[in-house]
Amino acid sequence: MSTRPHLLPALATAFAHDGTLDLASCRRLFAHVADLDVEAHFVAGTTGEFVALSDDERIAVLEAAVEEIGTAHVFAHVGAASTHQAVTLAHRARDVGATRFAAVTPYYTDVPGDALLDYYVRLRDVLDGDDELFAYVFPARTGVDVDPERLADVVVAAGLDGVKVSVPGTRYVADLVASLPDDVPVYSGNDALLPEVLDAGGAGVVSGVMQVGPAPFLRQAQALRAGDRAAALAARADVDPLVAAVGPSLRATKQRLVDAGLFRTAVVRVPAARHPRPAPVAPAVAQV
Repeated sequence: MSTRPHLLPALATAFAHDGTLDLASCRRLFAHVADLDVEAHFVAGTTGEFVALSDDERIAVLEAAVEEIGTAHVFAHVGAASTHQAVTLAHRARDVGATRFAAVTPYYTDVPGDALLDYYVRLRDVLDGDDELFAYVFPARTGVDVDPERLADVVVAAGLDGVKVSVPGTRYVADLVASLPDDVPVYSGNDALLPEVLDAGGAGVVSGVMQVGPAPFLRQAQALRAGDRAAALAARADVDPLVAAVGPSLRATKQRLVDAGLFRTAVVRVPAARHPRPAPVAPAVAQV
């Protein structure tokens, strides 16, 4: 694994104007980012609209990512609402070459501590001993709010390899890191807070924005690796506007990918997404 801080772009999934999966565009994006100096790419996650994909589509996207990016640099997201579905997805993803996995907590229902542990234990059991498995916590989207100490107990008991956290700020990261063994990395979804995430003990960030403008993120990470905090903070002049313009809008992210020639769609101003989101207004598109 690379020297911290780690960067993990969270990649979007391409759809045609009629909502069908555009696997050719997905492959173009995967090939485009394959040579970035990052720890790995997070595929079929929240930014990848996994809840809007059928299981067959998820596996097709993951297989394409493994083929274009390489097994070592793909985190295959296999989380689901049910343990049965997550385990099935993990088994199928492994069959198409994935060796690094992440799974969001079950969602849309209450998940008692024993059930959460069982979920991750059963996922761990279906994978090979050398495969990596990360828990993924996103309370705002899943409705499952697990405190850091309880999550740390689950991670240790299930033999997980790390955690991805999508929680505002860095307090949760700090509390989770304090409760985990030193060799268990914690990634944050706050891609504008890389220096603060490291200060909290985190290993790096998972960024949905990085795929449309990787240069300032890479520059910031390189500065932090070199111990040049001033240069890392100076990179915010480019990181922050990009996160502010693109981060809140998946459609804005996809518009940027269309403009780069990576995604194609018949609706150029409003790239297709399956989630029911409003079209970006003209000023927002211009800002991007």
